[in-house]
Amino acid sequence: MNNFYKSVEEIKAKRMNFIKDFTLEKDILIDNLVRSISDPELNSIRVHKYLTDTKLVGKVETARYLDKIGLDEKTILKDLNEKNIKELLKFFDLK
Repeated sequence: MNNFYKSVEEIKAKRMNFIKDFTLEKDILIDNLVRSISDPELNSIRVHKYLTDTKLVGKVETARYLDKIGLDEKTILKDLNEKNIKELLKFFDLK
């Protein structure tokens, strides 16, 4: 059972680090989004949380933009596709 708890803590740390390392740098952001879609330990993170947790991006304006492109605050990373990622990048170009 000890290994189970250790695994859970490692996954939690990985998820927290992924969110904490959010950046507006386009190439890194694309890589992180694409990589996370297929990572079973990261792909259930909500897009809204990933984008806003570091407070580099506002929560309300992000929620409005997600709604505008057909996503919402409950959309998770594994739900993203190439078109969604391109639309998300446009959000940062608008700033």
